[in-house]
Amino acid sequence: CEHGGRLYFASEVKAIFAADMNIPRAFDPAGIDQTFTLWTVVPPQGVFQGISELTPGHVRIYESGTVRERAFWKPCYPETSDPRCGEFTGSLDDAVDDVRGALEAATALRIVQADVPVGCYLSGGLDSSLVAALGRRYAGERFQTFSLRFADAEYDETRFQRLVAGATGSEHHEVVVSRSDIAEIFPEVINHTERPILRTAPAPLFLLSRLVREHGIKVVLTGEGADEMFAGYDLFREGKVRRFWGRQPASTGRSRLLERLYPYLSRSPVHQQAMARQFFGRDIQAYDTPGFAHDTRWRTTSAIKRLFSADMRAESERRNAVPELIARLPAEFSRWGSLAQDQYVEIQTLMSGYLLSSQGDRMLMAHSVEGRFPFLDDELVTLANSLPAAYKLRVLDEKHVLKRVAEPIVPSEIVARKKQPYRAPNALCFVADDAPAYVREALSETALREANVFDPKSVTRLLDKCRARASDGDLSNSDNMALVGVLSTQLLHQQFVASRPGGVRLGELSVDVEREHREEVLA
Repeated sequence: CEHGGRLYFASEVKAIFAADMNIPRAFDPAGIDQTFTLWTVVPPQGVFQGISELTPGHVRIYESGTVRERAFWKPCYPETSDPRCGEFTGSLDDAVDDVRGALEAATALRIVQADVPVGCYLSGGLDSSLVAALGRRYAGERFQTFSLRFADAEYDETRFQRLVAGATGSEHHEVVVSRSDIAEIFPEVINHTERPILRTAPAPLFLLSRLVREHGIKVVLTGEGADEMFAGYDLFREGKVRRFWGRQPASTGRSRLLERLYPYLSRSPVHQQAMARQFFGRDIQAYDTPGFAHDTRWRTTSAIKRLFSADMRAESERRNAVPELIARLPAEFSRWGSLAQDQYVEIQTLMSGYLLSSQGDRMLMAHSVEGRFPFLDDELVTLANSLPAAYKLRVLDEKHVLKRVAEPIVPSEIVARKKQPYRAPNALCFVADDAPAYVREALSETALREANVFDPKSVTRLLDKCRARASDGDLSNSDNMALVGVLSTQLLHQQFVASRPGGVRLGELSVDVEREHREEVLA
């Protein structure tokens, strides 16, 4: 933040606000619009006016009144015109050997170069199970694993977690999370995310990191990044199916492939064929345009904007987050394969801004726990990016090469199980009769009018709808996201805009912009 002729920088917004009480506090409409389109802001855009974020992988240099920024790392994918970004030329078996070796080295590095014991998150999925199995080799006699359990059976993966813990011989710890637990800690979670979120998923991880700290562990390995690097999400499969369908849009047989997506959702968007064809078939002829695989997610998220206040809606209509994102794609983007394009967009948006920040590092560091991510090791990432698309997404088999890596290391039941992304209860946490008082306060007409992000009448209708359907749990994906998004934004406004919390003076973080010597700040 540049204010009053000075530069303020910190890893958290609250530190900047504490450093100078005269810094204006207001939401940036562009940041709100991005969040309710892309799930996150995309740096340098921030959520608060006047406060920007440094782009991941970049250095910003302030020198003699000038500001320069350059990338020190960026992803590279195969393209015919650049031999430095050549495709992996070995066989699938070669790729399995190389990925296994790179992952072993990445995991060992993150354990051996630690002066404290290193634990591991264990979700019961392929990625964390693989990291736990490898981590056990280098952790010494005592290796601790940590898992989330859910009171709601729909989200619980206890059986698989205990299977892996038993196979690795780890000292295993669990925390059971209920809807009321999530509701109770949600304001504290938002105080750490420092931005609106559309899912409650960070909240259980806040409780998990607390469990880690209670057991004396300060560093944990996680499986984050595997889905992005090895094409593990249904979004990548969806993009492949829709492109295949888009080449023959009249085909009914090709559209039936949609039925193989989202098997873990009780309200899967593919269960009703007619509606699925209409939803996924929209703009299907544009299958070769940037952002094609993501447009269904972005459309669904953007529907929340129907709740915007008149002022915020007018601000939102003045800009469009998707064209702005597309315009900033690198020149070589068009020379990459379709899967590489989808991976790049996912990494630049959801992974960086939400998974690694709101859901990852900020929940870990809320209890002073450091997360280490073997799948995001730069050498492993470079190798993964070089692999042929078919090694990662083999027809519709996601993370194919990674499953082959895991076969001799991880229990076969884990390797064979269908992909089930980490999820948590959402809107139902806040609509019960015994919901915390802050929910009523944050969603009151007075609070909504003060923040002026959402229309009070629209929010009241949404809240009534969610309460009416709470008994049978029949809430749509859109309504879940909408209520969590509205509540998190309102809490953010209360904590960072309406109030002016005190704190230690951080004036030593301010730097005169005109100072002649150079300051380098690494992201």
